[in-house]
Amino acid sequence: MLDVLTAAFQPWADYYAASSWLPTAVIAVHVVALFIGGGIAVGADRRVVLATPGSSDAYLAVATDLHATHRVVIMALALTVMSGVALCTADLGTFWSSRVFWLKMGAIALLVLNGALMQRVERQVLTNARNTIEMSTAGPEVTGPWLLLRRHAYVSLAGWTVIVLLGVLVANI
Repeated sequence: MLDVLTAAFQPWADYYAASSWLPTAVIAVHVVALFIGGGIAVGADRRVVLATPGSSDAYLAVATDLHATHRVVIMALALTVMSGVALCTADLGTFWSSRVFWLKMGAIALLVLNGALMQRVERQVLTNARNTIEMSTAGPEVTGPWLLLRRHAYVSLAGWTVIVLLGVLVANI
């Protein structure tokens, strides 16, 4: 299978290797997209983790802010994945056999899964907080999902950190 894929991507690998500007451009897109997406995600996750709201208004404010960040984070993550595919296919033989590379791919998959689960809980927090906004404190229908949202934020923080560390390691294969 590796031989078939290597042959399929050989024109790209040759063009990439012969270009003076393309490797720099692809790496720049990869790093900048990771920086922007990860930075925004880490900032939003930090706000969720550090928040100690006691009312539905407070939960709603933090969850609304988190919700607003997801579009940018998803687009940046998509750019990171596309540029990562370009980097990988430029030297498929090296990356295919790298355990660090596959660990990074697994970490990205877990981060994406966590993000999808986090968005589902976030929608639940938003809906429940909006439904109970008249109360002075948030009931269990808000605080229960909020605790789950915080757990997802911790996983996200760890995931982004692991991806950056593995990215540094895989770049030095």
